[in-house]
Amino acid sequence: MKAKRSKLNLYVCSLLTAATLTLGGCTSTSTQKIVSANAFGPLTLSTQEYQNAYNDASEELSYKALILLARSKIVSGDLEGAKQDVATLETKASTQVEQQESTILKAMILSRENHCKGASDLLKSVKYNALPKQDISYYLILNSNVNARLFKQTKNPSYQIVAYKNKATLLNYIDKKSDRETVINQSIDLLNELDSNTIAVALSNAKTDLDKGFYEYSIVSRSASNDLKDKVLQDFSVKYPGHPINELIAKANAEETATTTVVASGNDNNTDANAVAADVPAQALFTLNDGDKIAVLLPLTGRFAAVVGEPAKLGILTALKDRNSASKVVFYDTNKLNISDIVAKISNDGTKLIIGPVLKPEVKALNNANTKIPSIVFNDADNKSVNQWYFDLGPNYEGALAASKVYADGFKKPVVIAQSTDTSSQRSAINFKQNFDKVNKNTIICNYSDPNKIESQIANCPLAQADSAYISASVIDAVVIKQKIPANVAVYLTDKSYMGVNNTSQELALKGAKLGDMPWLLTDSALKDSFMKSLPKANSQVQRVFAASYDAINFAFSVNHLAQNRDDVLHGLTGDISLGQNGLIETSPMWVKLGKLR
Repeated sequence: MKAKRSKLNLYVCSLLTAATLTLGGCTSTSTQKIVSANAFGPLTLSTQEYQNAYNDASEELSYKALILLARSKIVSGDLEGAKQDVATLETKASTQVEQQESTILKAMILSRENHCKGASDLLKSVKYNALPKQDISYYLILNSNVNARLFKQTKNPSYQIVAYKNKATLLNYIDKKSDRETVINQSIDLLNELDSNTIAVALSNAKTDLDKGFYEYSIVSRSASNDLKDKVLQDFSVKYPGHPINELIAKANAEETATTTVVASGNDNNTDANAVAADVPAQALFTLNDGDKIAVLLPLTGRFAAVVGEPAKLGILTALKDRNSASKVVFYDTNKLNISDIVAKISNDGTKLIIGPVLKPEVKALNNANTKIPSIVFNDADNKSVNQWYFDLGPNYEGALAASKVYADGFKKPVVIAQSTDTSSQRSAINFKQNFDKVNKNTIICNYSDPNKIESQIANCPLAQADSAYISASVIDAVVIKQKIPANVAVYLTDKSYMGVNNTSQELALKGAKLGDMPWLLTDSALKDSFMKSLPKANSQVQRVFAASYDAINFAFSVNHLAQNRDDVLHGLTGDISLGQNGLIETSPMWVKLGKLR
């Protein structure tokens, strides 16, 4: 699949005021602004106005209002007042996210008091991946600044490495070209303050291509040989495809060869002037405003409730809570109510969006009802309306994504190993072959039927002639299969071989294999921990239903923005999300190499 640039769902201007974290914007009245503001979004009012807003805030909004008030006091220098507010926040905090937010404010106060070591230690305890997107941006800027100051104070290079890593991670939340260039250059500048030996050691220990690329670029940029620099930079995009530094290289090449400059006059907005709109019909797009009514159609009773209805409901409610959304959600039990009756009811009650169903027969029933309300469903079905979008949660899509990854990594002769008695395994294997055969008809499928006889049943599989192998099997079977694969053959797995628990003995037994799965499962976070406690027996399909339901909410609020630029993505729990063809919500998994601690 085509690599896509990172997508911003925040106001980019708020990311670049690193010195003071005073975030600018426009507003009307204090009380109106508090309702729609993000707790770590732009500060647009005076401290007194934030105080008034907090005094008038409802119980539901008081925590957010107090964060804004405390931040305003920090920026204005009233640190004692801010400390009192943070103490109140700590007593009010009822969720892990709220606890993390108060910790970030405590660190901000310490940094203003020049207690950078204390601030850094506090920030280490924050599990920022579980926070709302605006909080994450604020956290990354603060953590980078604090550690950069620590480096200047102590000359300990480890602090500067941390400062760089936070700055580089910030790129995941920026899409405006000029802002990305600024942050990329800031990341490079942080590394260039370190000596070459330190960078060389960091390069040898680097675990990701993002870090390797930045470290290598820092080393090469110091070379006195322009020929060496030119040669390395020519090969950089091949060695590190999709790396942010390629954006700088591309710009430099364009400026060098450009003969004309096109200026878009009178167009002062945040849209990339070179952006190409996504190829989707205008009728497919819709606008969902915060506060709008959403109908959710799920089997909340019956045999599908535990594996479909409840995880989907949990995902939707969690996403709305994380967004601090005021949208009104009404759940309809499709096990008790007829789809046509539900559609008849919601067609005249102001419903702006339908989420669900999940089960294919129910999606067909929804389509047959011919509603004009836009919908986000979790299965593909015939006769869908132009304004229906769907997540593909089936193993077919899983196999297709694996084929794309194997091909993108340059392999030509893959072998697929699947269980013939497992329908999902077979569907994944067949779709891998169908997709890979479009570019190279060398795929061989090797089946086994009995997990207890894997070794004998795949004995005739031509593994020695393969350059790569995709295993569509349970993690227990995958461990056995991998032992039979030659060391020079690259091994690929997807979520069927992973249950969401990191660093297990089974994962270590699969060391060296590349696993493609949903980002939220591959990295530990408060959200993942909460989900695992709520649904401890959830299999990979239940996990995917939860994540897709969570992402459906954020997709609904972002679909118009995604349509403006076909290279934009929304960073979701399921992966990087973009607009596909015929209503498909494309999701690109995160790929990791097993055997390294995460």
